[in-house]
Amino acid sequence: MNCCLLSLMVELVVDLFHHVLLVLLRIRSLDLLKPANKSRDTSQDNFTMAVSKELRGRKVDISEPPPAVQRQASRRPVTRSATETFLIGYPSSSISGSQLPTNRQAFQYFLHLQSLPENTGNPKHQDLANETVEAIIPFWQMARIKTMTKYNAAQHFMTLHKKHRDLARNKGRTGDPGGKRSAFVLELDSLFDIGASDAIQEIEKNRLLSREKKDKDIRFYQDQKTERKAHMSGHDKIFESRSQQQAERAARLQQREEQDMNLSQNF
Repeated sequence: MNCCLLSLMVELVVDLFHHVLLVLLRIRSLDLLKPANKSRDTSQDNFTMAVSKELRGRKVDISEPPPAVQRQASRRPVTRSATETFLIGYPSSSISGSQLPTNRQAFQYFLHLQSLPENTGNPKHQDLANETVEAIIPFWQMARIKTMTKYNAAQHFMTLHKKHRDLARNKGRTGDPGGKRSAFVLELDSLFDIGASDAIQEIEKNRLLSREKKDKDIRFYQDQKTERKAHMSGHDKIFESRSQQQAERAARLQQREEQDMNLSQNF
């Protein structure tokens, strides 16, 4: 009986000793690992900043955005870094200026709409043409010139769009058979004319306008279809070109300086 009890106590003491020993070894191992982990983290940070890793057979910088961010970036609207469109140029997110917009401005805004994420899935060109016309009409309203219906204006744009598409099919040709390209480029920089057939008559019938303003509005419309030297300032029309304005301003300034110099010499 006593022998059994003694044997049991010895086993308990041995088990306790083993348990304490394991705990001490565990604590010791943790203490030893702490500096090593810190050193490893530091070296890993340096490695991250200095080198690239090999991924899927290509060299990729370790700071490269994750795939989700890349996919999100790929859905962003196309900017001026996009490929230039044949004869037209780059997309433009707005239509600005103090003149009635040109065909080129209409095309560039159309290209911007076409590049938007919601329109990349083969959108209807007719719908985008309608949006383009809606952005241009306010310029005509500011000029007090009646426009054709939005549908007819969009059809007018689609006619130009078809002409450009036909030319783009043969953009690889070195020559310009029949001068069609050069003629289209000239047309691009001319007025996107969506004026109603009776636009001038409507100006004449406007009882709220003085004779002088009617003449200015008609003259402005005719200028925009030809030389395009006139500009708008609100509803007012300015018929001098900017270069002429600058030249006249410089001449007035020089005349004033000469007058001041003469006055100083007299005194």
